[in-house]
Amino acid sequence: MIDEPSQTEEAIRVQIETAVEAIDGALQGIVRFLTPLRPTMRNELIQFLGPHIEQARHAKESLERILLELQQKKGS
Repeated sequence: MIDEPSQTEEAIRVQIETAVEAIDGALQGIVRFLTPLRPTMRNELIQFLGPHIEQARHAKESLERILLELQQKKGS
């Protein structure tokens, strides 16, 4: 029988992985959307979206660190 904390940690890990993939997909989608635009329009959108993109990138990195900690905890 799998103990409940292990099931909970596994569910958390899966949710974090899903969130990381969603953030990564959104960031890649933004880049693909911006790439073919004219430079002036692209620059304007980057000015507007920049802080939000940076915040998403930081969130992704933070979630990846949490995943690493969970994996290390599981391995010990």
